[in-house]
Amino acid sequence: MVWLHSKITPPFTVLEAVARHRLIDSLQFDKLSKLTVVRAPAGYGKTTMLSQAVNQLDEPVAWLSLDSNDNDPMRFWTYVIRALSTAMDSDIISQFQEQAPLELIVDLLLNDISLIDEKLLFVIDDYHVIESQTIHIMMQRFIEYLPSNIRLVLTSRMDLQLPFAKWRVQGVLTEIGMEQLRFTYEETKIFYRNRKYSYENTESLRRLVEATEGWITGLQLAGLSNGTSIVDQPSSDYPFITEFLLQEIFLSLSPSEQDFLVRTSFLKQLEPAVCDVLTDRSDSYAMLLELKRKGLFIVRLHSGEPMFRYHHLFQDALKIEMHNRYSKNEIDSFFEKVAVILIERGDIVSGIELALRGGLWSLADKWITTYLVDIFMMGYVSAFIGWVELLRAARYSVHIETLVMYMIALSNMYEVEKARRLMSELEHRNKMDQWMKKDEYVGIASIFMSAKAFVIFAGGGDIDEAKQLIADQLKKGRVNSRWDHTPMQYNLLEAQTLRTSIGVRGKLLSKEAVLPFLNLFRQSGFKEQNMTGYGYGVQAETLYEHDHIEEALIELEMALQYGHRFQDPGLYIPMYILKSRIFAMKKKFAEAHSILDYAMGTTEESHWMDMLRVMKAHCHLLEDDLSEAERELSKSTGVYHLQAMSEQPFWLMVHARLLVAKGQAEEALKIILQIKKKALQESQVATIVEAGVLEAVCQMKLSNEEAALGALHGALKYGEMYTYKRTFLDQEDVEPLLKKYLTLHRKRIHAYRDFISTVYIEQLIVKNSNAELLNALKPREKDILNLVAGGYSNSDIAAQLYLSEGTVRVYLTTIYSKLGVSSRTQAMLVVIED
Repeated sequence: MVWLHSKITPPFTVLEAVARHRLIDSLQFDKLSKLTVVRAPAGYGKTTMLSQAVNQLDEPVAWLSLDSNDNDPMRFWTYVIRALSTAMDSDIISQFQEQAPLELIVDLLLNDISLIDEKLLFVIDDYHVIESQTIHIMMQRFIEYLPSNIRLVLTSRMDLQLPFAKWRVQGVLTEIGMEQLRFTYEETKIFYRNRKYSYENTESLRRLVEATEGWITGLQLAGLSNGTSIVDQPSSDYPFITEFLLQEIFLSLSPSEQDFLVRTSFLKQLEPAVCDVLTDRSDSYAMLLELKRKGLFIVRLHSGEPMFRYHHLFQDALKIEMHNRYSKNEIDSFFEKVAVILIERGDIVSGIELALRGGLWSLADKWITTYLVDIFMMGYVSAFIGWVELLRAARYSVHIETLVMYMIALSNMYEVEKARRLMSELEHRNKMDQWMKKDEYVGIASIFMSAKAFVIFAGGGDIDEAKQLIADQLKKGRVNSRWDHTPMQYNLLEAQTLRTSIGVRGKLLSKEAVLPFLNLFRQSGFKEQNMTGYGYGVQAETLYEHDHIEEALIELEMALQYGHRFQDPGLYIPMYILKSRIFAMKKKFAEAHSILDYAMGTTEESHWMDMLRVMKAHCHLLEDDLSEAERELSKSTGVYHLQAMSEQPFWLMVHARLLVAKGQAEEALKIILQIKKKALQESQVATIVEAGVLEAVCQMKLSNEEAALGALHGALKYGEMYTYKRTFLDQEDVEPLLKKYLTLHRKRIHAYRDFISTVYIEQLIVKNSNAELLNALKPREKDILNLVAGGYSNSDIAAQLYLSEGTVRVYLTTIYSKLGVSSRTQAMLVVIED
């Protein structure tokens, strides 16, 4: 027998290798279980990582690299013994001879190892090449009776025929898989630096890690491809990757397995039943399990369900092979087969998306039109917009009804300008073929005219024109359509309806200008539509901002009724937030929290729950309870996860306020400037004003008075344009700066004096003196306040005025509200300062 010394020698670690500290630390002898299995497909750095680990160990290391020739039991165990003997520098099993019975070899070996005092790590690399059942049986006995002074590590590309389930339960097994082996972003950055590979920027490298799923060989091959990012081009432009996957992985499989992989390559999820229909087989589940066992790039998505997926790069390589093997018509038939199955199952979204991915435009258009109402009812508005844009990009003539609903969807998603262009396109199309007069389009034509009014209104156009369109519709009478009982979702994300398109992105309109338009809905056939409820909601928020609080409460209650009737949290949650804001403004914090707690019981959607938690945090801040505010903010996850912060300013605004309260104005300022920049890009007026006010407060905290005045001016410019008041009044610590701004304005020495009217600035400064506040109290309230100022307790006051303590507490709540204070001490100061 010819001995290859390199088979029993740990491989050298290349200088450019990335140190896998997070993994190597877990491979220290004292931290290892009796058996450790490192299992992942080719190219995940199993051998490199282990070679790094053994070079750092103080204990002796035995290493054995296997190949297919080692399937002979005598050869296998001879190499095992030679590896162990070399590592221990002694002859193990001195009595071992080639004629020894196989059943004795393991026991003799275990006995000899147990006689050695030293600790020993034994690595067997590439155990997946072993197919001999005899070796597996012997290895099982070897592992189960390993002495305590030895730790065994096996590496494999595939699942092994060893009783891992039993060993997991016994606690003697540690497993390291793809998830742990894949490179992180930081490791990839080091890897590229060591190899002198280039990449465009940090973001392109992050996308590369995501696209390769941290597969080390994929990252290396991408780096060799002229240093460009793999996600910026199709995989066919990176022949190194495709060549590796096809030659090293794909071509080693049987023709039957290859055909299965190719036919299913376009599926996002590999479900056995679907694979059966697509491949004309009945054993797809067994096939998927076998391919996963063989160490292919297949991931099981759910442990309890037979659902799998391919690694993205492997899937890309398979799709290239599919186009090499099959004609376009054959590939189209594959897509259609699966898409039809999905539609028949009721998975409308997946069916349509698959048809679109396969370029089956007419089929996709047919299904979109057929299930249009269901798509909107399920809330897939963003997906619907994407589908229509794909069809239009392919120059496919989209169905009229689909286009009208696309126009409405664009308006709801803030794409008002695109909606206006589409409106013109539909009107031009009507001139060409008179589609609005055709019987099949009567219902959608009526919807189009109403939608046209909405687009004009949402785009800040001529309200009189929108009003006339609605009036004309009312004269014609209501036209029945399949959309009659389908409430539209006008708000999917926002804590304020004003921030939506139906709220004209915070461009507040006067009551005189908008009320005639709203009354057309409230007093007509449109009364029973949920859009009318949004009209109440937007008006409530507008009236609050204009400081007409009592009128706002009336509109708010009507909006709540509509919101609950149509089960639309996009309407009723913002109304509960507004209601709690009103009570908090009046210093009635218990009531404000009670409203939010009740609202939490009306929805199970995490997004809207997060909205309510953020508002609770805001109320706690107004009460100076920073710890509770921080606790509530920390609970909010969902869309408010850090990666989505820039899309949702509500969380960021409250977070910034918390930072200011904690004395971290500089950190708060960074957040506010980020919000303001995005709001300016999107013309979100409500956010621009609020961010400007908060920016001014932060700059004052940082002693940057000139910058504070500049930020305040920006907020005032937008504020006066749309008559914003409460945003300034509710931010009490901005009042000193407003007074400073007004003083400079009156002296005509401020750089911005010619743009903001004095009258508007004066409206934002609270003029009530303490005397005026006290005069607003009733005689009995004044008596109670004077006793409070004299230091009397509630029980003393009750005794002197012949009242119960409960009545005194009720009086005090009313007094605090009228004085604009929230505590006994603050009320005493009002009396003293007067």
